[in-house]
Amino acid sequence: MSAAGGQARPTPSATRAGGDQPQRAAVTNGAATPTSRLLDLGRERPTVEVLEAGEGAPLVFLHGAGGIPAWEGALPALAREYHVCAPLLPGFGRSTGIDLLEDQLDLFFHGFDVLEALGIERPYVIGESLGGWMAAEMAALRPKEIGRLALAAPVGLWRDEAPVEDLFGHTAHELVPLLFHDQASAPAQLMLEMTGQLFSEKDDRSAEQIEVLIALARGFRTAAKFLFPIPENGLERRLPRIAAPTLVLWGAGDKLVPPLYARIFAERIPGARVTMIPEAGHLIGLERPHPYAAALLAWGRGEA
Repeated sequence: MSAAGGQARPTPSATRAGGDQPQRAAVTNGAATPTSRLLDLGRERPTVEVLEAGEGAPLVFLHGAGGIPAWEGALPALAREYHVCAPLLPGFGRSTGIDLLEDQLDLFFHGFDVLEALGIERPYVIGESLGGWMAAEMAALRPKEIGRLALAAPVGLWRDEAPVEDLFGHTAHELVPLLFHDQASAPAQLMLEMTGQLFSEKDDRSAEQIEVLIALARGFRTAAKFLFPIPENGLERRLPRIAAPTLVLWGAGDKLVPPLYARIFAERIPGARVTMIPEAGHLIGLERPHPYAAALLAWGRGEA
């Protein structure tokens, strides 16, 4: 799942299609709001929607299984110091071409195709959950192409004594206790309210709610293609190949991917550091956005 959520996505009037440069992001209360553009990666390759905001050094944000339904969490804070590029995987937003990615290796090389299309070299890459797994694999496959790395509760490893919860074996309401440390928190309650409305047995959904349901189904199809049943596919053997300075972040109360895995990632990646965020579950950026963003920014500056 992703730790992003909140403000409305860019409106169509702010969107530029094709491989051209996006319009300058607007700045509200000191934080850039994102623009959107489409990247055509070429024949028989996906078309990718990229959300962008901010100015400065490039930072690539790889989302989790929930996509980026809104520009919140750490994203506005990151955009105050970086030019944030957040590509959406096929099946999320306006990105298409999931059938062109047949397996996990295709997914990882798709990530490099996106970097090349963006014209970005050795960026700071932040990946959350599914995106953290993708970022770790990319950094292991081509160590010289990732400049700095932050992995927020990535999937990709397995221990029988600490099984990762099956994201696809729960109803939407059942996921909330797995995603949040405090189910009474505002973001957890908002998710409960939203899922209650979307998945109600009553046939009274608005046209907008139906569109949201369709978008959720498309995104979960992508997530299931690569995560189900267990994404463990040799990543642990490859982690020592990572050369980028790496920060591993975890919510101390993560019930979806147990914090035990933070230690394993840190032990296998040379020189990796671990930051545990207290009173946070799997969606660190939603539940504890301020300490989460502060840790990411400090790591980017080389302060941590």
